[in-house]
Amino acid sequence: MEQSEKLLKNKPYQLLISAQLISNLGDWLSILAVFTLVGLKWEATPLQVSLIILSLALPMTLLGPVAGVLADRWERKYIMIISDTARGFIIFGLVFANELWHVYSLLFGLGIFSALFTPAKNGKLKEIVPDYHMQQAASISSIIESGTKIIGPAVSGLLLALWSFKIIFILDAITFLLSVLLLLKIPANPSQILNEEHEENKLKKNFIKEMLDGFSFIKGIPAIMYGTLLMAVTMFVIQMSDSQFVTLFRELKEVSPRLIGTVMTASGAGFLVTGIILSKFEIKNAIKAMAGGILALGLGFGSLAILTDISLSNPMFWAPSITFLACVGAGYVFIPFQANVLKLTPEHMTSRTFGTIGSIMTFSSLVGPVAGGLLAEIFGVIPIFIITSSGLCLISVIAFILIGKIEAKKGEPYVTESNGEPQRRAEA
Repeated sequence: MEQSEKLLKNKPYQLLISAQLISNLGDWLSILAVFTLVGLKWEATPLQVSLIILSLALPMTLLGPVAGVLADRWERKYIMIISDTARGFIIFGLVFANELWHVYSLLFGLGIFSALFTPAKNGKLKEIVPDYHMQQAASISSIIESGTKIIGPAVSGLLLALWSFKIIFILDAITFLLSVLLLLKIPANPSQILNEEHEENKLKKNFIKEMLDGFSFIKGIPAIMYGTLLMAVTMFVIQMSDSQFVTLFRELKEVSPRLIGTVMTASGAGFLVTGIILSKFEIKNAIKAMAGGILALGLGFGSLAILTDISLSNPMFWAPSITFLACVGAGYVFIPFQANVLKLTPEHMTSRTFGTIGSIMTFSSLVGPVAGGLLAEIFGVIPIFIITSSGLCLISVIAFILIGKIEAKKGEPYVTESNGEPQRRAEA
């Protein structure tokens, strides 16, 4: 508890998480609005609903490593400010969207600037938070994401009942601009304030080689390499069904925006509980925690599909309850992985590493919804959830097997290049 209090007294960290809090709240306001608008009001097909996530994921997949190199070269604070400013104007553009291609185009632009923001944010986190606070910092970040996921959809559902979709998009645009005001107060990193000669030398470096350094670094640490592989496969399987929740619940007679909003709120509550737990207790084996979390997710997805198939009454009770338990497990997948990568990655490689990992993750997020949408149109949405459930349970078993291999390789040295010089890193 004392360490958490000390972390929260870190002024730059306070500003960073405050900016995240405001921005995330706005995000969840608009996410429910977009899915409700496209999925229910416009009655889009499963494939068309999948393209919402695809529009966001494609630019993040393509630009992740590039954004990582940029954030390792330049001041991360200003990259975040530019990104949030642009995203505020893009979200405002949704006010004028009246066709699907308008939504897809704007979300694609949103994905471009999100690709720039995420590696810069993780790199800034590494700058301002010591390693012994890293899991707590990742957990608090998750608490914020989950808390806003609870509040955002609830507020969004209320606003949808009272006002129009346009009001929600305007509010989200404002949150990005408020986030910028907070980011302006975060101090710049002195090590990135460069003289002209140093800057000229940086520009002469091989940009592609710096991107490849991110892949080499990940490959050199078993805990990060296997964790990234595990996350990528898990994300692909999850996204096959995750983008189809609206379509799944359309099978129920009692479907409503309120049900969808409640389920989204329950998923946020699950992450919130895990974030609180992990802010108090240190995870000693990230892969083991991830394996258990994946199993909980698999069982949750399968249960939702079965109960929807039999049209069990009172979905306002069982759907949020199962989603909550599944997302408690999901928290044990994402939080330990992020904290572990932050701990094992040196500051000057953080953005490149997270840019590369983010690109891999979003590629899985890109392919998964498309595969899920196509298969759902062919076989139906319920079989897709059953397949997803089985796949996640299988991945969990494989993950437990991988733990032994990672422990066997623990302590092996690895070599990577930084600033043109080989360096020996810490143990995995």
